[in-house]
Amino acid sequence: MSKALELSDDIYQQLTELAKQQHRTSEEMLRLCLAAYETTQYQRMHEQMAAEGLLVTMPTPPPLLDDDFEPEDIPGKPLSEIILEDRI
Repeated sequence: MSKALELSDDIYQQLTELAKQQHRTSEEMLRLCLAAYETTQYQRMHEQMAAEGLLVTMPTPPPLLDDDFEPEDIPGKPLSEIILEDRI
C-alpha cells in the first residue's frame, strides 16, 4: 500500500539536498525523517501520560528503521503459493 504525501517545493528541495548530503535516495531520507518524527511523538505521548500519572515508567521506544535488515530464508514454498493452492 502506498500513500501520497504533499510537500511544498521548498520542503521537497530541502529533502532532496539532505538526501544527497547523506548519500541516500529521497525516499530513504523521507522514511528516516518520518521514523524520527514517530519516535518523537511516541516519547512525547508517554511523557504526557507519565506526567498525568497514567504511566509509572517510560516504555522503550520502537527502533528506528534498520538499514542492515536481511530477511530470513525459509525453506519450502512461498506462503503466497500455499495460500493460492489451498483456495483451489
